[in-house]
Amino acid sequence: MNIRTRIFFVFATAIIAGFSLLAYWISSDVGDRYSESFEEVMVDTANLLAEIITTDMNEGATALGQLGDAFERLQLRRFSAQIYELEKTHVDIRVYVTDDKGIVLFDSDADKAVGEDYSAWRDVHLTLAGEYGARATRVTDEHPAGESGEELTVAYVAAPIYRQGEIIGVVTLAKPKSNIDRFVAKAKTNLMLAVLISVGLVLLLGYMLYIWVSRPLQTLVDYANRIGRGERIRLPQLGDNEIGKVGEAMDSMRQALEDKQYVERYVQSLTHEMKSPLTAIHAAAELLGRDLPQDRREQFADTIVKETERLNAFASRLLQLATVEKRRDIEKCESFALAPLLEDVIEAHALECESCELKVTLNKRECPAIQGDRFLIRQAIDNLYRNAMDFSPRGGEIRVDIFPEDIHTVVDISDEGPGIPDYVGERVFERFFSLPRPDTGQKSTGLGLNFAREVAELHNGSLTLDNRNPGARARMKLPHTIST
Repeated sequence: MNIRTRIFFVFATAIIAGFSLLAYWISSDVGDRYSESFEEVMVDTANLLAEIITTDMNEGATALGQLGDAFERLQLRRFSAQIYELEKTHVDIRVYVTDDKGIVLFDSDADKAVGEDYSAWRDVHLTLAGEYGARATRVTDEHPAGESGEELTVAYVAAPIYRQGEIIGVVTLAKPKSNIDRFVAKAKTNLMLAVLISVGLVLLLGYMLYIWVSRPLQTLVDYANRIGRGERIRLPQLGDNEIGKVGEAMDSMRQALEDKQYVERYVQSLTHEMKSPLTAIHAAAELLGRDLPQDRREQFADTIVKETERLNAFASRLLQLATVEKRRDIEKCESFALAPLLEDVIEAHALECESCELKVTLNKRECPAIQGDRFLIRQAIDNLYRNAMDFSPRGGEIRVDIFPEDIHTVVDISDEGPGIPDYVGERVFERFFSLPRPDTGQKSTGLGLNFAREVAELHNGSLTLDNRNPGARARMKLPHTIST
């Protein structure tokens, strides 16, 4: 797992853990907050009832007739109250009143508990002691409507009844918590849904951020790997940010290193390749200073001329190759047909082929126009054609084929020469490597095939050389559209 993926997973884990803890804390707290609001209303109601029944208690009335009548009518009342998602159709409160000994004097539930001693119950006991009395009791034989798997909890809140500042009784208001439990469950469900949506959105934004950062980094890694393989590519667009600046620094460093290696390589190559002709020129020049027969003097003079021409050709080819190798993209890109360019190359060498009795065959099929540097491509094809001429036997045939293949135009130049020795392989494309010509035994500068391959790769194409029966075939593939 790469570091970018690890960072994303750490981020995702932190987000999920953080939201989970937040959801747990809120869900644990939301029940208490609902209970607080629920109980606060019951306290107000209980104290209001205490004031209402104070008159009856002070006058010694124990039947609490008005309160009883009110509850009888309340049980008969039918209504429909839509409280958000809850429809309430009946009153579910219970009220009981005790004296100062805790004996029940009134019970709204059909006076079932009248006469019973409630002094031990927390609500009555604490209220008679002058404290806040409340309790919550689970009713094991009853369940909230529609929720048979849960026990019903009833909340009790008491308020004192005073006579001349003394507590003479207690009124207790009881109400089932089924509705409040339903509200809490709904709130927790909504909370979890909100948390899940929030986590999803945050992770989505995090993933988008991961992609936004990761993609340029991966592009930069691919660029470095391709440069390491020796490909000629431009620095991709990485944006005006830190990643883009790292890419620019890498490209500058690569260019500096390549320039240094380029100079060192060419100095070594020049030294090696120029040593032989310079030695021959020097030896011939020394011998010309002696008293020699005319034919020998002409021979040494001819040697100087030939070696000088060899040096000149070598320098010219080297400059051409250096120009291509230093390029990272095509400076002059145009669209043109390749077939007329091939015909021009064949026509330019027609007299040489005729003098060597070489037959030239051009087979062309309809091909799309290609994009690139017309001058460089012509020079590359010219080098391949010259190579075929050099290795063709007198009276042989040079075959030139051009045809489309997928997104490329393919140019094949074949000869009937001796072919490529097995031991050579890819060395044939190395700089300064050359095979002796069959007719003269001389070698060329060894830069032609190297130059042609550089041009093909500059255009995102390829160049291969393989044996035929007889001869060899050079195949250059050029894409119809240049891409970076």
